[in-house]
Amino acid sequence: MSSQPEKRTRPSPRERTRRLLGEAARELLRTGAPLTVQAAAELAGVSRATAYRYFPSNEAVLMHATMPLLEDAGQRLQPPDPDTSALDLPEQASALVRTMARWAFDHENELRTLLRLSLAPERATRIPRRGNTNRDTWIATLLEGLPAHVSQAARHRLAVALVPLFGADAVVWSTDIAEVDPDTALDVMAWMAATLVPATLDDGA
Repeated sequence: MSSQPEKRTRPSPRERTRRLLGEAARELLRTGAPLTVQAAAELAGVSRATAYRYFPSNEAVLMHATMPLLEDAGQRLQPPDPDTSALDLPEQASALVRTMARWAFDHENELRTLLRLSLAPERATRIPRRGNTNRDTWIATLLEGLPAHVSQAARHRLAVALVPLFGADAVVWSTDIAEVDPDTALDVMAWMAATLVPATLDDGA
């Protein structure tokens, strides 16, 4: 008995429109263009009235544009191995910072757009900076690997010191202020992470 080929269901017009608008929103974010319903509609090739059925506001465009970015960042999180000793934490911190900094440079335009929007004076377009790239989750994961003798004060100090090594901040200070190329920036940030962790362990001891 021959097997019947599987029938492929075509996306409905509504699904296709939603996909086109989502892709348009992400493209606007990538290129730094205005994240508005009208801009998304024009790029997707649909009417503004149609776009408003999916994006009721400019904030909705921003939400759809950033969600895949955050999901991609979260998938790259590499939690420390629970069987690894504390002596390996510097290498773990260095590897994680290097991985996420490389991701940040790969998404530089998007992250700069998010940074710009977080500083917007208009309340309607301003977005919170905390949590934009799961930075707190990455740092908390590293802190979980610290031994029990490390004080809460030392843990907090390390968490604060690691903040500039993630997201838009890492891109801005290394390229705009320090004026180094991405490869040099990756090496420096990985070295910083590998240096901060032993200092925290020594302080705790």
